[in-house]
Amino acid sequence: MTSNEHDPMGGKNPTLGQAARAFFTFHSPRIFAVMWPLLVATRIAVGDFGWADLLVVPILLAAQPFVEWLIHVYILHFKPTTVWGRKFDLQIAKFHRAHHRDPWRLELVFIPRRAGWLGLAMFSAVWFMLAPTPQMALTGVVGSVTMAFLYEWTHYLTHTGYKPQGEFYRRIWRYHRLHHFKNEHYWQGVTTHLGDRILGTMPDHTAVPNSPTCRTLGIEAPTDLPGPP
Repeated sequence: MTSNEHDPMGGKNPTLGQAARAFFTFHSPRIFAVMWPLLVATRIAVGDFGWADLLVVPILLAAQPFVEWLIHVYILHFKPTTVWGRKFDLQIAKFHRAHHRDPWRLELVFIPRRAGWLGLAMFSAVWFMLAPTPQMALTGVVGSVTMAFLYEWTHYLTHTGYKPQGEFYRRIWRYHRLHHFKNEHYWQGVTTHLGDRILGTMPDHTAVPNSPTCRTLGIEAPTDLPGPP
């Protein structure tokens, strides 16, 4: 990693504590730092905890690998298309293409505001439609926000100069960097690669050719970012 003006750590190899402090200088972590305690306090105030709340944990753990995979493949790597004569693109895909072009620009690592609030609304709607009780649905929303925060932290950390210590994080770090610098069609997970293993995007990296479109995702036009992320 080289120093650049977008990196609050100046391109250095930070400690975990230094990386964490820099993490909270960005908009998304600050929003999570306010929203998560409010959601937890709301769930506690509502009360009426039951066994159904415990089901949220295995549901989220089972769904997360595939949610990450599907979002990465079909939304973040969405390519502009023409619909009824008009060019259509996704804001979040534009930001993600900019992220691939400049992987060390940390402000582009995070979920854009608009996409984040839209995602919260969609996941909340799913929980309240499918959960048997409003209490379980609210627990599910808290769990989903927790998983999204874990995603933001893990993704951010892999784009800093922090050096992996444990083997678990070292694997995550290695696979995500292979996605960015070897071939963007593989290693789609961020916090977990179970989805990649099951869905066939976890090959032996030595057998995968280097992709010429890793940094552009096949879109050569300059990035046009629609407002702040």
